[in-house]
Amino acid sequence: MINNEINEKVNYWQNKGFICEIWTSPPGGGWSDPGHEGDEVFIVLEGEMEISLEGNKYRPKIGEEFFVPAYKSHATLNTGKVTNRFYWIHSYKWSPTGS
Repeated sequence: MINNEINEKVNYWQNKGFICEIWTSPPGGGWSDPGHEGDEVFIVLEGEMEISLEGNKYRPKIGEEFFVPAYKSHATLNTGKVTNRFYWIHSYKWSPTGS
């Protein structure tokens, strides 16, 4: 049942033109960013994730959407003991080189 709910959420964002990518982070891994020009959504698929948004910390459950508004400072952290897996849903083109 949770997979159907996640698929419905992903389809919703894809139909709005968002890019939906599956990412992983090892225990203790994550990233931080001062904000992007577009909104972002995270959906945890496996493991644990902590999301910091403007100084507040959140721990979304598996299948739960977490919305990050455009230009808001945020960070992710895998607080678990195993590699996590999550959807990173965003509306802008991203490159690891910043281009």
